[in-house]
Amino acid sequence: MNKNLLIAGIFCFLVSATIAEIYAIYSPSDILTSTITVLVGFIIYKISFIVLFHIDNKRKYTNRFTSRINFNRLKQIIKKMIFAWSIFDIVNNLSRWIILYELLIIEFRPFEAAILSSIAASSLSYLSINIISRRIKLFL
Repeated sequence: MNKNLLIAGIFCFLVSATIAEIYAIYSPSDILTSTITVLVGFIIYKISFIVLFHIDNKRKYTNRFTSRINFNRLKQIIKKMIFAWSIFDIVNNLSRWIILYELLIIEFRPFEAAILSSIAASSLSYLSINIISRRIKLFL
């Protein structure tokens, strides 16, 4: 899971930094720039993580002989993932938005602010999802 989080995070990081730079040109509002950057990053991150997670974990809920999906097992994994994601998303998006907004207020360039806020928020988020995943025994 950490590999998927990292790959999706890097992809989101690059897209968010680019969006922040481009959007700051057209928007005089730091609040709007922060909101759009975090929102686009959230969407890109979720889509890329879901695809990567499915590719890496489909063997856990697919019968290797019949190639049929074990929907009971898949439901268990999805319930645990939704809980873990909720914690991750709250920590990531809230801390990222606050840090990005504060950096834009003190007049960091949007690209730099997006990079710094992504790094700080990702560190907090990865820590939280690893702790939660171990507590709920996500991969047992």
